[in-house]
Amino acid sequence: MTQAVEEVGPDLSEAIPETFDVCDGCGTPTVQLSSHTCPDPETVADPTREELDRRTEQDPFPASDTVLVRTTNRTNTYAYHETDHDDTPLCPVDHDDLTQLARADAQDQRYAPCQFCQRIRRANEEVTDR
Repeated sequence: MTQAVEEVGPDLSEAIPETFDVCDGCGTPTVQLSSHTCPDPETVADPTREELDRRTEQDPFPASDTVLVRTTNRTNTYAYHETDHDDTPLCPVDHDDLTQLARADAQDQRYAPCQFCQRIRRANEEVTDR
């Protein structure tokens, strides 16, 4: 059973695997891997700039919080990731070359919030009443 980490919420390194299956191929958390198919990078459309702007405008978390962005020259890198108490991404997807930025700076550079990280952060806040 997952133990709550003092003043932070559940230990996500245990809670996510206990709650979700995570696809080894693409990192997508699923309830049942038998019903999951990895997205085909050739057919999955990236969110539009309008969608990313909408996500950024609706981001409820403080502008001064530290987030992580992937440093790459790839044009499809658009998300910033929430961090835990160790400044590692909340979502289970492992990224290389992450850089810390204030949320406002990431938004100024046209990054939008990682939706999975935000769901995890909201769930943690519900558990800890923060």
